[in-house]
Amino acid sequence: MKLRLAVCAIALTISACSPAPAGEGDTAGTAPAAKRLPLPDCGTVEAQDAGADGWKHPDCRLMFPDQSGMAIEARYAPAEDDSTQVTVQVVATGDATLQTIDERMGNTFNGPLLEDFDKDGKVDIQVPLETGNVNTTWAVWRQVADGKFVRVGEPSGVSLVKTDSGYIAAQARSSANAWAISFYKLEGDVLAPVLTAEVTAQGEPDKITGVECVITDDGGLAATGLTPEAAEAQFCAEPTVADIFK
Repeated sequence: MKLRLAVCAIALTISACSPAPAGEGDTAGTAPAAKRLPLPDCGTVEAQDAGADGWKHPDCRLMFPDQSGMAIEARYAPAEDDSTQVTVQVVATGDATLQTIDERMGNTFNGPLLEDFDKDGKVDIQVPLETGNVNTTWAVWRQVADGKFVRVGEPSGVSLVKTDSGYIAAQARSSANAWAISFYKLEGDVLAPVLTAEVTAQGEPDKITGVECVITDDGGLAATGLTPEAAEAQFCAEPTVADIFK
């Protein structure tokens, strides 16, 4: 009987020290992601105008428009200087957080966007920072390798356009008859300013009699290899400029 009890004790000791079978407990020391509380789709919610307190945004979730299965979750909280702290988490399938993006947001009714602004085949993140009458300043986070995002700049305008000539153009409306189109060159992880084409229409809104276009050097004119006259001819002929008052 004593021998039998000793054998049982040894068996129990070995069993307690043995690893759990595959599929039980944590794998490779990594705990599964915590289940997230459901958030409404960003496309189905709207910011609320709180008057002097600015626009109030509901927390929301937005799926990537590709086959990655990724999403972003935007959460908003009041900041000390009357601005809004917006935290955007990039979420993988299975609810694991891949990256957290923090921005300070002023007064804007816009929500985050998921767009491939540079047309490289990878979806990028745009977080609104401030909106004037019509133009919005965006914090642009470009997707690079391994699903990571890098902040490349803060262009301002109504829209961002990748031109056939390889530039990123921010179309900003100055007034009913004037626009400023700023051109950037993507250099590594930075949107480097090149120049701005300022377009003004003469006449009335319903009867334009002419269009004037001039350029302003934003620090990148020399890198184009063009004289100011040649640059004006080339950039004023860009469709993002020439089609403004068509």
